Amino acid sequence: MSNAKKVADEASCYIETLLAEMFEGNYPNNEVLLGILSSGSDTIQVQLKITRNAAEFMDEC
Repeated sequence: MSNAKKVADEASCYIETLLAEMFEGNYPNNEVLLGILSSGSDTIQVQLKITRNAAEFMDEC
């Protein structure tokens, strides 16, 4: 399995915890760093963010 797939697989492990913490603490957002990926000289940080702030919503595909 590629590192990118491993990082993506970890996201599902965090979603319920992030939501529970967010609602219990009445936080507007919660996020976690899932990992760092590299390709040549490029470095990418993969993050999972949950937000209830409508101004931060992304457009749906």
